Amino acid sequence: MRPIIGILCGVNQSDSSALDAIPHAYGRSVVAAGGAPLLIPCADKPDAALPILELVHGLIVTGGPDVDPAEYEQQPRKELGAISPERDALDHVCCEFILERPELPVLGICRGIQSLNVFAGGSLIQDLPSQIDNALKHSQSAPGWHGTHEVEIEADSVLAETVGCEPLSVNSFHHQAVADVAPGFRIVARTADGVVEAFEREGARYCIGCQFHPELMAARNERVAGLFQRLVDEARELAT
Repeated sequence: MRPIIGILCGVNQSDSSALDAIPHAYGRSVVAAGGAPLLIPCADKPDAALPILELVHGLIVTGGPDVDPAEYEQQPRKELGAISPERDALDHVCCEFILERPELPVLGICRGIQSLNVFAGGSLIQDLPSQIDNALKHSQSAPGWHGTHEVEIEADSVLAETVGCEPLSVNSFHHQAVADVAPGFRIVARTADGVVEAFEREGARYCIGCQFHPELMAARNERVAGLFQRLVDEARELAT
């Protein structure tokens, strides 16, 4: 049986017709791990996602534009990138759903870890280059499948159970990161400059947020692919 894994869509407004869209790598990573992807679109009324969420056995909160800093009670810095009110609204509804269901397997990716943190009560660093001294390069020019910096992983963590506790080389395509960690979550991986690269929800079945993009690496990196495999395996158990 292939468990159903919900994947949150973003809104592509690069032309005159807005499109609900995700990069192919998300769905392909789910299928490769044995799951069945189900796309969850942005809608004028975000609570329209709730009946879809009731169908899924696992959920991926995907990457995308910056979270509006108003959601964590900050004014926008001049370095803030594009925001998407539609996506913020969808993430808010979905994160509330997640917080009420610790048994639901969840993987938050890039913006996804940021959304989980914000809508659970945390905050973000709006721009790493201007706010962090001696920051590493967190927006790489190398191919997405290639790791460009290492993360140190806490040994006593679900993340370590999933990918191992040895340092992990990951890709990097972000200028924001977790600042104040939301209640109920704990940091389980950082880079050498101290930036949060992963956290997990305490007491949850499987709820991990990662700042890197495992969907771009999974086809070439068995350790990183383990994030999707564990998500699907936990979802399959929930479904039976």
